[in-house]
Amino acid sequence: MPKGIMRSVGKGAVNQHRDVKLIQIYLNLFITLDTKRVKLTVDGKIGRNTISAIEHFQKNSAGMNFPDGRVDPNGKTFRYLTLYLDEAEQNKIEASLNEPSSPPKAIASKDGRILAGLSNLVVTYNGVVASRQIVSDYSINVIRLALKESGMNKAVITSTLRTPEDQATIMLRNAKINLGRQYSLYGARGDAVLKIYENNKSKKDSEIVELMVKKIEEYAKEGKRVSKHCVSIEDYKSLNVIDIGYNSTKSVCKNFSESKFSNALKSLESEGYIEKYIDETKKSNSCWHIEIKPNKKSVFWYNKDSILFPVRFINSEHILC
Repeated sequence: MPKGIMRSVGKGAVNQHRDVKLIQIYLNLFITLDTKRVKLTVDGKIGRNTISAIEHFQKNSAGMNFPDGRVDPNGKTFRYLTLYLDEAEQNKIEASLNEPSSPPKAIASKDGRILAGLSNLVVTYNGVVASRQIVSDYSINVIRLALKESGMNKAVITSTLRTPEDQATIMLRNAKINLGRQYSLYGARGDAVLKIYENNKSKKDSEIVELMVKKIEEYAKEGKRVSKHCVSIEDYKSLNVIDIGYNSTKSVCKNFSESKFSNALKSLESEGYIEKYIDETKKSNSCWHIEIKPNKKSVFWYNKDSILFPVRFINSEHILC
């Protein structure tokens, strides 16, 4: 697995020789695409030219309105610098840092090899039946972006679309564990469903679920929801509501970091990839809750060198504009 940079590079950064050299190589892969720009000298020394190149990349290729001229380990800028490169290519570049060999060629952003840097990041399902495994490719890649930024390799989706029966069963199960926490998760309609459990604890689970389902369906007929998970398939296609399980992800993930992954999701929310993010890792359902509008980000928001123009690839098209 590529090491990346150990410390920060750029304006006001630590600027270790190896790290600066690696960033200069990555920047040159993009600079080479623009015949009007001059490549950086790969010498491991920080200077005005390297900082300017970082700022140019942040503004024109990473969509940052206020570039800071700094690259942090596993940060947004580093994520975008390496997004076109797969793991083998990154390993090869890092291995060449101490060799007097010819510099790497330009990134292959013109030959359809898009988002290669995400290809080794895995998003799977656990406890979700096949018919509910309908999260869009776009949303899966947004989760991969969060993995990329946090230095993790896997995430596990534990909940997507729910039927009224699914919703009632989940609410009953969690209410038995901690009813108070469940009341804190839902609004008035969810509280009304939980109240059915609270008032009928002496009954069999199947009977309680049946009563809860009836209440959920009554709200549905009024066009109201108990949970954003509990929608039709068509509605789900326009807004993917996803729970990423904390324990399920931790059990399969290398370099697991709750804080880094949480911060990555929060960052993607601020960038507009994620509509809504709620950290529920400390609640009874122990998950990261995210809501994503598939294909929301326009390919025209950023310049043609932008890492975002492969949105067309995310949408299952392989055409560059």
